[in-house]
Amino acid sequence: MPLKKKFWKVVRTLILLAFSYAMVFPFLWMLVASLTPEREIFSVPFSIIPDPINWDGYKSVWVKSVLGYNMGLYYWNSVKVTLIAMFGSLITCSLAGYAYAKISFPGRNIMFLGLLATMMIPSQVVLLPNFIIYKELGLVNTHAAIWLGACFGSAFGIFLFKQYFSGIPHELNEAAEIDGAGNFRIFASIMIPLAKPVIATLVIFNFIGYWNNYEGPLIYLRSPELFTLPLALKVMSNDKYVVQYAGIMAGSVSAALPILIVFITMQKYFIQGVTIGSVKG
Repeated sequence: MPLKKKFWKVVRTLILLAFSYAMVFPFLWMLVASLTPEREIFSVPFSIIPDPINWDGYKSVWVKSVLGYNMGLYYWNSVKVTLIAMFGSLITCSLAGYAYAKISFPGRNIMFLGLLATMMIPSQVVLLPNFIIYKELGLVNTHAAIWLGACFGSAFGIFLFKQYFSGIPHELNEAAEIDGAGNFRIFASIMIPLAKPVIATLVIFNFIGYWNNYEGPLIYLRSPELFTLPLALKVMSNDKYVVQYAGIMAGSVSAALPILIVFITMQKYFIQGVTIGSVKG
């Protein structure tokens, strides 16, 4: 390798390392701050390794009370809402994607284009209509107001499944139909086992989106015992008497762990799933 080319390779590597450190530093500070005594969190210079390691921040959110309840309740609320919304979205998106890709019916293409057009509408535009509907249904201040809309699917999820199923040879459907299988049997026995990459991709996107959802709980939930993690941490950080930074950082670290675990376990499908729409469309 020529010396000039080697030099620029080293320069690019150092620049990328600097950007990587800049992006990782806030998370590193969050982790270290959660293990640092309250009075030393903002000390200068910043110490990467807390000395001594202090667990008071984790005790303040997991053992003691936050808004009158411990972190376990808010964790359970987030897990419940996220799993219901995620699995509901997977079911409806996969069914709709299969219908758009493999079933011919009048107006299919026009309906699909109309569905894609909804992706250009900001979610804030429908906040007030949704709130009025949920209020009339008596769902305000219930978790159903958070996950019910997700169970009707999303345009993005339907698009992913439609593009993936469109790439599967139609001969598989024809062979199954000759054997007497209907659409639901074909969908469950053939299409879903082949759709693991897109399922894993949508699980990652949905889990991150619903787990970190702050806007929905803020609008629909009133009772502290129903709060999810993002809302509970936000209310905790707005304490008018004293802000426990170590506790907030400990809660943030605890909230980030499930996202990290889900991404690590499914990362090999991530790039493949994201590029599905660019293969055929």
